[in-house]
Amino acid sequence: VVLTREKIEIADKVYFQFDQAGIKESSFSLLDEVAKTLSDYPQIKKLEVQGHSDSRGADAYNLDLSTRRAAEVRDYLIGKGIDPDRLTSRGYGETRPLVEGENEKAWAKNRRVEFIIMEHSGGQRPTPL
Repeated sequence: VVLTREKIEIADKVYFQFDQAGIKESSFSLLDEVAKTLSDYPQIKKLEVQGHSDSRGADAYNLDLSTRRAAEVRDYLIGKGIDPDRLTSRGYGETRPLVEGENEKAWAKNRRVEFIIMEHSGGQRPTPL
């Protein structure tokens, strides 16, 4: 886990049960690191847990699945003692791909959870252009 001014970057992906919002046990230690980072840095006042999907499937379905997965990650962090008021979650479906392409490599890269710092004790973070 790497903390920058804009986000908490994770070294691996958060893995979920196939076609479900349930987090795979193999991702618990990674999410525990995120929770520890939030505990160690109380100056992070608001963090948005973002869910993103690949482009396969219906847009509305992908948006719903990414929303449920982001909420599940938020709930996991709350379960680790993080104040719910510090956390929001939002699914973006397939609207913000990291890479273009209709192949397994692109799909794998675009299926992700991101931890974006929306506000810190120094005020809101700058909005990217």
